[in-house]
Amino acid sequence: MTSAATPKGERRRARLIAAARELLLEGGYDAVRHRAVADRAGLPLASTTYYFASLEDLVVEAVADACRNDEVAIRERCELLTRRRRGSEATAEALADVFVGTSTSHDELTSRVETVVLSARHPRLHPVMSAHRRALYELHLEVLEKSCRTSDSERIAQLIAVEDGAVVGALADSSVNVADVARGALTGVVDQLAPATG
Repeated sequence: MTSAATPKGERRRARLIAAARELLLEGGYDAVRHRAVADRAGLPLASTTYYFASLEDLVVEAVADACRNDEVAIRERCELLTRRRRGSEATAEALADVFVGTSTSHDELTSRVETVVLSARHPRLHPVMSAHRRALYELHLEVLEKSCRTSDSERIAQLIAVEDGAVVGALADSSVNVADVARGALTGVVDQLAPATG
């Protein structure tokens, strides 16, 4: 067993990943540097290269960790959603509340968008983001089913595209509430992309 695989080594590795995730959240990809991560984790600078073969390896782990955290928060909000028949406005509100979240910070939403763009430039992030998108797809389907609505993979992809576009546009305007903008955009398309059942 190498020291990196010991309980102490695993704890240190987890601290470095958490530190890199926090830096991604606060300052984007450019903020994740060996010294900054080590300082944030309270570990020696050499630990970043001991536990990770490259800075890219560390970033991939940090993005995967951020995606897991995002999925946990979304899943928790989804589980709180009651099952009932919802009209277009109520369904749009449910989607915005679950996937944008009224308590999700501006930095968290910005990091979510930046991660998608980052993955376009870093092929090693493709599997991470693909798994994340599949999880989001399943959660969208669950929200729609709880709202007595039906959809398919193509229409859910379109729904997510509308949602993502609304979030990106809203993030550029600090005077608006991102969840409100997403809700408004979704209201206009939800009946077409996820019609009510029965």
